[in-house]
Amino acid sequence: MKSSRTFIRHFLFLIVLFPGLCAASWQGGPAPQRENFRHEFRWVQDGGVSREKAASIVKRRFGGKILSVSETRKQGQVVYRVKGLSDKSQVYVVFVDKKSGRISR
Repeated sequence: MKSSRTFIRHFLFLIVLFPGLCAASWQGGPAPQRENFRHEFRWVQDGGVSREKAASIVKRRFGGKILSVSETRKQGQVVYRVKGLSDKSQVYVVFVDKKSGRISR
């Protein structure tokens, strides 16, 4: 009699506890495979490339120092105009597409 009561108590305890354990494991955030997406796809999902991200893309590609970043339109597309100073002290201007993050001159 006592062992069946203990079993029922333990069983009820697990029934009450199990949904809480499952919910805690589901709150881990997005699935790990989301991290494998290419950066361009993530930018499009997040609403585009930020000003800071555009500057970091250009700096990573061309090096040197970023002088200014401004938002403008080029051929109907919203782009960032990024002005930089190369390591050889030459000023350059490139455009970064706000949606995709692609660089053009």
